[in-house]
Amino acid sequence: MYLDYCSSSPLYPQVYDLLLKTSQEYYSNPSSSHSMGYEVSNLVEESRETISSILNVKPSEVIFTSGATESNNIAILGAIKWLMDNKKKPIHIITTSIEHSSVFNCCKELQDAGIEVTFIPVDRNGIVDTSLVIKHINVNTALISIMHVNNETGSIQPVMEIGALIKSYDSNIIFHVDGVQGFGKIPLSLDDIDMYTLSGHKIGAPKGIGILIKKDLVCIKPLIFGGNQEYGLRSGTTNVTGVLCISEAIKISYENLELNIKHIYMLYKYMLEKLQDFPDIIINSPKTPLSSPHILNISFSGVTSAVLIHLFSVRGLIVSSQSACSSKSKKVSRVLMEMTNNEKISSSSIRISLSERTSFEEVEYFITILNDVVSQIKSGKKYII
Repeated sequence: MYLDYCSSSPLYPQVYDLLLKTSQEYYSNPSSSHSMGYEVSNLVEESRETISSILNVKPSEVIFTSGATESNNIAILGAIKWLMDNKKKPIHIITTSIEHSSVFNCCKELQDAGIEVTFIPVDRNGIVDTSLVIKHINVNTALISIMHVNNETGSIQPVMEIGALIKSYDSNIIFHVDGVQGFGKIPLSLDDIDMYTLSGHKIGAPKGIGILIKKDLVCIKPLIFGGNQEYGLRSGTTNVTGVLCISEAIKISYENLELNIKHIYMLYKYMLEKLQDFPDIIINSPKTPLSSPHILNISFSGVTSAVLIHLFSVRGLIVSSQSACSSKSKKVSRVLMEMTNNEKISSSSIRISLSERTSFEEVEYFITILNDVVSQIKSGKKYII
């Protein structure tokens, strides 16, 4: 049983059918100047228009990439590269201490290169104080990057509020949001957000396709050079299958958004109620509305995350600990350390992540297995990993 939707999600059936169809019928290169190339190019542009319409942006503001890690790197490094070449003044970046590694490490790299970066701390709920964001803005602040939903705990950052505050303070500051874990899960407005990233395989599309929303007024430089695809910002042969599939997945997500949110919330509420029967379990995720209900992070102090994941896995239940991008590093969760300052809690956490496709029966099964795992741990019975 799969409760690791934040790491990756299965394809929607409609997306799977489309993947097979496009792979077999629309295999031509969309940059080719023949009839098949034009046909495929038109399909790509139709997908771009579908996405732009759903997100209320211009088609020219939808950039296709290989995934969210690339999108985040293009957004941050591309913007800084343009600013360094054109503004000729010191640059200051603001971000938070709990960003996904594709943003956090990107900013660390820039810091090592001599750029001023402020990593704002979060509170016990994993949420940044909006006043701190504004307080840390200085005359050189050029870019602010804050995730919408944390990938480990589900904490929701008030990015719409922060965006409005930034724009009222200085409209020239670029505001970037990593939207990977929030997209299709909670309401979203891009009105005051300059750049926004999302990933296909988190929302029922294939791996290897992502999107960077970049408002037309924002200037960035490309990191990859070649045939000038994607308005010259991301060269490389267009992943036609990925583009058509992510467009379909976004359409499906938004057609049923309200129903999906209600369903996931009911599962989350039921799970929280059942977890009250386990006094040894610590719930790390804040309660809704401070957290997205599709993510629940818990700890069992004294038992490492690796052991917990193994005990669930041998019983046929799939959960994870940190971001899938970091889960094999065997390091204590940076995010939970920032939130709790407690190494025992941070090293013994697991993440349960739900989907609109998760059933009540699956949640009940999780509780049954959890009871079995807790009983084994308390009994002192040996376990091997």
